[in-house]
Amino acid sequence: MTSDNYNTRQKQVYFKAFQELPQLENVLEQIKEKNASEFQMTILGKVIQFYSDKDMEIPENTSYIKAYWKDLLGKTVNFGQFYNPESGFIFIVGPLVSTFLQKINGRYLATLSSGPYGIFRGIGVTETEATTYLRLLDSGQYLLILRGFSDEIQKLDMILNSPVEC
Repeated sequence: MTSDNYNTRQKQVYFKAFQELPQLENVLEQIKEKNASEFQMTILGKVIQFYSDKDMEIPENTSYIKAYWKDLLGKTVNFGQFYNPESGFIFIVGPLVSTFLQKINGRYLATLSSGPYGIFRGIGVTETEATTYLRLLDSGQYLLILRGFSDEIQKLDMILNSPVEC
């Protein structure tokens, strides 16, 4: 048997940061329009930034954020939140919720000071990328993490980074 008989498509991880919530919403609509449901999509953001972007006071809990993402992405989307000493209160939506909220010695992995960095490295980004994206998250930007096949990620990257036609 030769290796030609095996599926050689590779999965990869794609990160993109957004300064404002409407930018992220626009990209999510583009992804939906392109029928890109084959991607595993995770979103991270600071709770305080979300409420600031929505021009709302911060409530006692994050039920509004959870409802917002479930409405936008579907009722079955995973949702979680955690407090990280470097980043503050963070919400997470998507399949990586279970990784970030994995308990180690009674504490969520993401709450450890180097937890998010280790998770980013573990899913396949370089040291520089992990540091850069954590700084962007700390500064209040939203992170979109897609996991999918290399060829489809490349097509999506071209679509998302192409100039908007007027």
